[in-house]
Amino acid sequence: MITIRHVGILRVPRLIPLRSSLQFRFKSDDSKKNNKDNKDLASKSDSNNDVSEFNIKPATSKSAPAPIDATNSGLDRLIKKNNKPYIPKLQHQRVAYEYPGLPNEDDFTKSQKPKLTTRWSRYIPKILTVIAAGWGVYAIKVWMYAPEKGAESKELLDPAEFHKFIVTHKEQIDNDHYLIELVPKFDHWKYSFHTNYEEKSLWNGDRIWSVDVKQPDIMVVRSYTPLPLLFMKSEYTRTGEKKPLLKVVENDSGDYDRNGVMCLYVKRYNDGEVSKYITNKEVGEELELRGPRIEYKFPYHPLKKFHTRPMFRDLPSKIESENLLDHIKTINDLPDFDNINFFAAGTGIAPILQVLLSRNPYRGFVNIHYSAQKPGELKPLERFMFFLEKLDRVKIHYHYDSDKKSILSKKDISPPTEPNYISPMRIEDETPNSESDNLKLRLDILQGQEKQDQKSNIITERAPRYENAIQQALITSNQPKKGASLSIVCGPEGYIDYVAGPKDLAQNEQGEVKGLLGNKKWDSKNVFKL
Repeated sequence: MITIRHVGILRVPRLIPLRSSLQFRFKSDDSKKNNKDNKDLASKSDSNNDVSEFNIKPATSKSAPAPIDATNSGLDRLIKKNNKPYIPKLQHQRVAYEYPGLPNEDDFTKSQKPKLTTRWSRYIPKILTVIAAGWGVYAIKVWMYAPEKGAESKELLDPAEFHKFIVTHKEQIDNDHYLIELVPKFDHWKYSFHTNYEEKSLWNGDRIWSVDVKQPDIMVVRSYTPLPLLFMKSEYTRTGEKKPLLKVVENDSGDYDRNGVMCLYVKRYNDGEVSKYITNKEVGEELELRGPRIEYKFPYHPLKKFHTRPMFRDLPSKIESENLLDHIKTINDLPDFDNINFFAAGTGIAPILQVLLSRNPYRGFVNIHYSAQKPGELKPLERFMFFLEKLDRVKIHYHYDSDKKSILSKKDISPPTEPNYISPMRIEDETPNSESDNLKLRLDILQGQEKQDQKSNIITERAPRYENAIQQALITSNQPKKGASLSIVCGPEGYIDYVAGPKDLAQNEQGEVKGLLGNKKWDSKNVFKL
């Protein structure tokens, strides 16, 4: 509500309603001009003498905003458009936290093309870095550090130096007997096995060999006979749920004798420094071996040229039969292989097991006389000996000290028989002849070999056929066996003295045959002491 006061005359004020279309103009610059306008307005009102009726005519429409006099207010300067083009700076100085907008496109920004990143551009530098680092480590190892002794050897075992083997399993049979599984630490020897496996392979039944195990603390070595056995492991054996299964190394050329694995059958003696050193080793520790040392080679027989006995396998039903053996002997007029006796005590059973479980096992029949203090010392090996008997390859006689009636005596030994075949070299060595007689003997040997080669190509009748070795053993086990013409003795010194007399250790010779074998007319020609 607005009250209008007239100058000089007191009148009753009249209330005039404020209309929404009435607009006023305000001047913000000069207060003096406002006073002058008020005086002019009052003079005009006096002249008309009608203050109650006057109207203010709007200069603009009712919906338009109030006009602004921007001559002196400076608003024209603020709202004036800047037509100056934006030129981005080469180096932006950020004065606020907001991310600056993209600059206008010019010649400078056009020259900076975005870098394309692909999968290979990300991984190739990393791959090259890894290759370079690996090559650097290899170069440092080759040029700065000398390889371990035996690391670059081309042989699995060397008779002149010791090679390192790792203990991969140890099984305790009883309080004194252990089976130790060993694997070579290095694998450089595999390259030579690929070219000549038949000669490089250690497992050959034509010989008995051993290794020397070193005790480095006191520099003492002892000989042990390795066995072609391994422990089959799985996730159940590693967790301890089951025990590993002992298996025979099937010597196929593709796996290099199962990476050179072998087992040692060791008896622990309280005063034995090497045996205690071996049995105290845990899985993952190392042993040093040297060998092989050839202990004995079986005499030559011409039938080896024509026949090879199938090697032993864990499943006897998988072993091939010897179907053509009798036919080969007939057409080539060749005798049978000689049968042998093997006398063993304790761990001395290992040599004959090595021969029977290796490639080219002994082709004759073997009578094994095994002596021990009590049953159970061969517990993990009894399965293989049982299968060998079922194959009609051996006959095992057990002699235990705990059973006085079963102790080995002269009643268990038979006199020797004449060998089925004597090699010409052996005849030449045992018979003192002149040089002309020896030359004639050699010519006869060569002529006899030519005749055998001609006969081997002639087949007149068909030999009986068996599906496997078990089926053949059912027939051959009922046939009588000829007596042994060779006896081999292995065991402690006291046992060897009891069976065949002492060895001449001073001269490193076999010595005179005495004991049980000497009483049965055995001599140094047909007895060998290991």
